Amino acid sequence: MGDPSKFSSITEYYIAFYAIAILVLSELAIWLFSSKGRGKEKRKSADSGTVWLIIIGWCWGVIAGAFFRSQSVPDFIRSWLLPHFCYYIGVVFIILGVVIRCTAVLTLKKAFTLQVQTTSDQHLVKTGLYHFVRNPAYTGSMVSLLGVALAYRSIPGAISVMIVCLICYSIRISIEETALKNQFHDEFERYCKETKYRLIPGIY
Repeated sequence: MGDPSKFSSITEYYIAFYAIAILVLSELAIWLFSSKGRGKEKRKSADSGTVWLIIIGWCWGVIAGAFFRSQSVPDFIRSWLLPHFCYYIGVVFIILGVVIRCTAVLTLKKAFTLQVQTTSDQHLVKTGLYHFVRNPAYTGSMVSLLGVALAYRSIPGAISVMIVCLICYSIRISIEETALKNQFHDEFERYCKETKYRLIPGIY
């Protein structure tokens, strides 16, 4: 992120820098929010190590655009760029994704955890963004991470972010929804029928 030459102007560099800073700080805030007041509750873990998939996918999403614009890759890859207007789309995506993710986390309140966990008194949340997709917090992350690659205008970056995130988040969602099905049984099956899409309305 520290190389302004990857952007058309110093103004664009600083706009992207602050947008990515907001993304990183929001994720740190979510991390702190998820750990606050969790010690007293007995939770059943079914994570199977998928929290590391989320960390890997997120970290790659943040650095991919810069990596494919760096001197570490061949010229023909570094110069494979999207049109300039994609920079503005990328910045909007970063902020939009942060808003989606934070809204989804706040909707879940104390039910939100970084690891796949359930409690005996947990309720299935089906309101707000969860009415449209079953995993809007992950949707928000993917929108932001794709936005970072778009801000760098890197075609290989955008493609790799989508592939890595779809793989990592799909595995995580499969484990998470299995845990929710075991917790809520028929109620979760009805929810899946009512809210058909996991991440992207009308697509997936």
